[in-house]
Amino acid sequence: MSGQIFSYHSSTTNMNNHLKHAHPLYVDRATPSTSTSSSQPPLKLSQTTLVLKPPLSDKRKRDITDKIADFVALDMRPVNIVEGEGFKQMMKFIEPGYTVPKRDTVMHAIKNKYNTTKQVLLEKLKACTAVSFTTDTWTSNQMDGYMTVTAHFISQEWQLHSFVLETKVLEVSHTAANIAERLGEVMEEFGIPPEKRVAVVHDNAANMVLCAQQLSQNPSWGNVQGIRCAGHTLQLCINAAVKLDPICRVIAAARRLQGHFKKSAKATSALTLKQKQQNVAEHKLIQDVSTRWNSTYLMLERLLEQRCPVTAVLSEPGTTHRSDRDLDLTTAQWRIAEDIVSVLRPMITLTELLSQDVNASLSATLPMLINMKRRHLLSRDDDSTTSLSFLDAEKRDDAYATVSDLAESLSPAEEATAQREDSSGAEESEPAPKRQREKQQDISMLMAFDEDQETEDHKKEMKTYLEDRTK
Repeated sequence: MSGQIFSYHSSTTNMNNHLKHAHPLYVDRATPSTSTSSSQPPLKLSQTTLVLKPPLSDKRKRDITDKIADFVALDMRPVNIVEGEGFKQMMKFIEPGYTVPKRDTVMHAIKNKYNTTKQVLLEKLKACTAVSFTTDTWTSNQMDGYMTVTAHFISQEWQLHSFVLETKVLEVSHTAANIAERLGEVMEEFGIPPEKRVAVVHDNAANMVLCAQQLSQNPSWGNVQGIRCAGHTLQLCINAAVKLDPICRVIAAARRLQGHFKKSAKATSALTLKQKQQNVAEHKLIQDVSTRWNSTYLMLERLLEQRCPVTAVLSEPGTTHRSDRDLDLTTAQWRIAEDIVSVLRPMITLTELLSQDVNASLSATLPMLINMKRRHLLSRDDDSTTSLSFLDAEKRDDAYATVSDLAESLSPAEEATAQREDSSGAEESEPAPKRQREKQQDISMLMAFDEDQETEDHKKEMKTYLEDRTK
């Protein structure tokens, strides 16, 4: 306590004498007194063990700062998170000897990582023989316009790679000329010569379509082709279809029904009780987003799953007001909802297959869309009276015609075989969840190929796109 050092000679006499003269308060507390009440236990002196840790090395500090930069970049956190009191306390608990750096230091570390990663990417782009691109413009919540460019290529090790080359603010108007100019700047920055540029995949916006046309006519872009995104084209077709009557009226009624449970805590509690009583999965109802057809599918699918509990809650006088009881769908509307879900379900699977990052879906796109048109969307005599005339012939053709030029140079045969083997192996294993079984059935339908087509035109069309012309 006072910093003095005493020698030890098999007794503590010197320490006790020092405590009596220099620290009498501690001696009085520690020594039992006969005048004090026996109810007060004597205080005991305790010894604290001090553990001295060596200071952090510079390498350890750099490693921690490097991991903080990874955390900010990979999880897309704001850089000022390092200035938060909670973050500082956490780091003090994890590594007491480490001082959290300022945001400028972390930002500098992130820039160094970007430059290092960019050099690795430049080497990969230099080694590959062909590169395709996807690009899109979008607006943030703060109404700032951005443009993103992503490169896709196959390495010499036959590995598919996708890298975001740039996401930057596009301060000028989003015209075709400005987008083409920005794409040219990205090509120059990453050293991608015209002979390596194969295709630019884009959505169906008028400015993006015109931009692709300008690039294909520009000699400095080589033989690049503009390709409309098959998934986005399919989405436009579906969005147009769900606006048809009576589909739109059924979806509107389903939204009102779901909104009733969203706004009423009493109805939600009653729904949970009915789910338990009827042994139905205790799932919450889903609110759709009008611009995303897949969310509409999920909303209707969940309502069909919860139809009995929902109807039971709406029929209870003590839970549902009389004016709200007509929110329940009619029998005809429930039947149409079933038809909508039945039609959209394989399209969910098709969209997932088209959106995969780890697989090149182009070679399988046309066969899948052909099967979608001729197997799933084919009108049959046994269709219900409320069945959907979902896509007319013109829209069906438009859904896959834009990808035919590139699809014909690739072969989906091996990918189709692998898909069928995977689906057959899954069926032989233990029973899969319902959605997984349905997805495997959808994949089998999308990738099916019949030896005998109805007409010679069908045979010729399928044969053209199934030929392996790369050999």
